[in-house]
Amino acid sequence: MKPFKLDDVPKIESGFKTPDNYFENLSTILLEKISQEPIVREPKVLSIFRKRKAVLFAVAAVLMLALMIPILYQSYTKSKDIDSITIENYLAEEGHLNQDEIISEIEPESNAIILNTKKIETQTLEDMLVSNPNIENLVIENQN
Repeated sequence: MKPFKLDDVPKIESGFKTPDNYFENLSTILLEKISQEPIVREPKVLSIFRKRKAVLFAVAAVLMLALMIPILYQSYTKSKDIDSITIENYLAEEGHLNQDEIISEIEPESNAIILNTKKIETQTLEDMLVSNPNIENLVIENQN
């Protein structure tokens, strides 16, 4: 790296220049401006009611927000899932649905679970049919 000498480098001139005889004429220009008529400004008048309206709106907004937070909290925290009791009640009230219609609405992925169940032995099947008091209803339902 070559050595850098500050005195050898051409210097950049400043872009700010004062006009000729500026400081000599400055005091006379300032005295002329001061001796002219003073500018009288009327003070601004602010209405008390304007501030009171803003405060009332702010208080109303805070109260509205305070009242809405519990309502919004309850609506967002409710579970979107349907529990099994709700499903059972719906199916009990809908009398026109039979078992075949319900099974047809089951998704194919969950049908695989039903199809892959173990085969029931004959003795177990007979015991279940004997112990079930609504065997006639099952036979009638399967015939439809």
